[in-house]
Amino acid sequence: MTHFTELAHTVSLTAAALSAMALATLLAANLARPSLGMWPAAPDTAPVRHHLIFGLFRLFCGTTIGFALAEIAVNGWGHWPRYALGLPLMVAAFGVTLWGYRFLGLDNTYCDRSGLVTGGIYAYSRNPQYVTSVMATVGLGVTAGSPTTLALAGVLFLLYFLFVLNEERWLIHGYGRAFVRYMRSTPRFIGLRSLIRFRREVLKTT
Repeated sequence: MTHFTELAHTVSLTAAALSAMALATLLAANLARPSLGMWPAAPDTAPVRHHLIFGLFRLFCGTTIGFALAEIAVNGWGHWPRYALGLPLMVAAFGVTLWGYRFLGLDNTYCDRSGLVTGGIYAYSRNPQYVTSVMATVGLGVTAGSPTTLALAGVLFLLYFLFVLNEERWLIHGYGRAFVRYMRSTPRFIGLRSLIRFRREVLKTT
């Protein structure tokens, strides 16, 4: 293992851990005191808070990927089954995430209220992009043969959970009863109702 690889391995994991702790602290504080306005924070009305939260989140995601790649460099390529399982999961989940951004629209994605979206993949989960992003990170961990990256996928889920708790309060305020009805009919992430609805839709097309 070269000195550069060893340094990248250590720095990326440290940066991922520190950014996750900072982001979790800010989101938890905002949950306790909504007047902080940390999240949701639109880029046009609260640019500093918006870029702070997104900056920390992107730092966590970027260093998680960097750490997984460093794990391969440190531990070797390993055996092919982990690539056969991990790569398709990672690519498919990331593809659904990107499609979800397109379906929702960039304005809504970045804290605008351009209209409540409840169709498409949002009929199965209120936060499908969060679900698929975690799945993509799990795929990355499997591909890298890295238990630590799998643990970081768990950290990502916890961060998303804090995001969601803040966003739900904001969405209830913005959309009122329409969003409350949506909450009652569709799971926060994924669950039995998602599978039942998917089965119903499949049966309609057969």
